[in-house]
Amino acid sequence: MIDVIIPGKAGKIHAVYHKSSKEGSPLAVILSGSPRQKCHMNDRVSYAMFRAFMDLDFSVVRFNYRGVNDSEGSIGTVNDNMLDIAMVMNWIQNQNEESEKIWLAGHQMGAWYVLQMLMRRTEVTGFALVSPEESISDFGFLSTRPNRGVLLQGQNESEEALAFGAHLKQVLNKQAKIELETIRVKNADAYYTQSADLRQMYNDLKAYVGRENLGEDKLL
Repeated sequence: MIDVIIPGKAGKIHAVYHKSSKEGSPLAVILSGSPRQKCHMNDRVSYAMFRAFMDLDFSVVRFNYRGVNDSEGSIGTVNDNMLDIAMVMNWIQNQNEESEKIWLAGHQMGAWYVLQMLMRRTEVTGFALVSPEESISDFGFLSTRPNRGVLLQGQNESEEALAFGAHLKQVLNKQAKIELETIRVKNADAYYTQSADLRQMYNDLKAYVGRENLGEDKLL
């Protein structure tokens, strides 16, 4: 993996990129949680998601939103961060024009960005939501977008968070025709604080993506 600089609307975006040795390998973009909650591309959860795709021979990138660490600009709004995500997606696709599949994976607020991009970018073929932020209740941006994805939550997250995960699954299926598989990581909290919990999340994500990516009928 190497450090790269990606041109962004607010200046340079600092990213870390792994290029698969296999031509035509699928792509993945990792979306960290909110910078206002101290999340960034090198936090434990973002790195674990990155490694899951890297170890499956994806070409994968993780990055800092504007104003975070070495990415230029000021910490932005949701719309600002969405623009940064679009620039990173464009960059990795331009680097790998032979690739036909691209996945998104996000933690907490990053999980909401995944759903937003899924509605905007028809080329997204798979996605993962890791302990999504449950305070957001506006689903008005959803439209019919048949696809499949996975929701990972820690078994020890709050009752409200777990109930929200079940609600999210219903909403996605009803409003967008999205099938969402749910995986509960035993003993984990929303930040996968213990090393064993983080390892289990990595294993569960890797197993799901590996199975879906190899299946003949999995991506719509």
